[in-house]
Amino acid sequence: MTGKYRIAQCYTGPVGSEIVRRMAGHPQLELVGVLVHFPEKVGRDSGELVGAAPNGVITTDKLDEIIALKPDAAIWSGLVNDTDAYVKLLEAGINVYTSIGCYYLPQSPEEPHLTEAALKGGTSITAGGNIPGLISDALPLFLTGYTGKIRQIRMWQRNDMSSGPSAPQIQSLGVGYYPGEWEFAEAMNSGFTWAIGQSARMVADGLGIEFEGIRMEKFEQVLAPEDYVLPASGLEIRKGMVAGVRWTFIAQASGGRDFYWLVNEQSTRLDHGEGWRTNFDDPAWRVEIDGDPSIVSTFGWPSGTAPGKACHELNAARAMNIVPRLIEAKPGGVSVLDFPAPRAGDGLFP
Repeated sequence: MTGKYRIAQCYTGPVGSEIVRRMAGHPQLELVGVLVHFPEKVGRDSGELVGAAPNGVITTDKLDEIIALKPDAAIWSGLVNDTDAYVKLLEAGINVYTSIGCYYLPQSPEEPHLTEAALKGGTSITAGGNIPGLISDALPLFLTGYTGKIRQIRMWQRNDMSSGPSAPQIQSLGVGYYPGEWEFAEAMNSGFTWAIGQSARMVADGLGIEFEGIRMEKFEQVLAPEDYVLPASGLEIRKGMVAGVRWTFIAQASGGRDFYWLVNEQSTRLDHGEGWRTNFDDPAWRVEIDGDPSIVSTFGWPSGTAPGKACHELNAARAMNIVPRLIEAKPGGVSVLDFPAPRAGDGLFP
């Protein structure tokens, strides 16, 4: 590599804002453009917008202006899987890392369109995060390198939303509504099944397993016992509203064998009841591999860490560490099966 990779950050929610902050002084990456959604964010210095020092990169709400900057890659941190935007970026010669959609493209309906765009632009697209991503594919795949004769892989995410700064993001998971009031429940359940299915297929392909399908085994809700406000986001949750949600997914190998079992728990309190998270010091992620030998691995934060904020920081760091691998990857849709494991790219700090 000669010089720094030129990066555009698309959207400035909790993860996108953290990426803008972390770009300052990065030895490998240079921030050249920032795309925003809300009118009040347009035309602002992006450093000041995210509470950091001014950086001279002025925000825009026009994707064409981002494309005109000709960055090497765009990091997409939006809430929408915008394949039309991905196509425009890819065709323009801009590699795309997204936190939503495109987790694993083989046999997905959007794969031909995105591959065609990537080949036209000589670019690559990949996706990741904490889920889908860390717990649903990257970590279990890594751990399988230390065992064999695998019979089943089981994974848990137990995410705290109380310290998350974005009320819309929390509500997008169905929290803060009365039961039956959340109009996007069916779409979210279907979308989550589709997304986790991409992770499960990636794990299956990585292990040479014939993937048969995935089902949402269970969707659970727990209700607030009283009125309270989430301090970081200001989201008001009233007694009887949904305060925590939990999905269980199971994927099958050929013959209908359940080889992949995943639980995604999203909570706002530590008193949701039996089986729910009761202590922030409990690891946020856990992987169990039933194999030879069997393995249990947990992944979490040091005691006293605000889990929601730390999760956003983790996703920001992951995106920035993958970008150099993505730029150097073969054109098309790629995943962690296609390039070496990313590593921190910003050196040693005092």
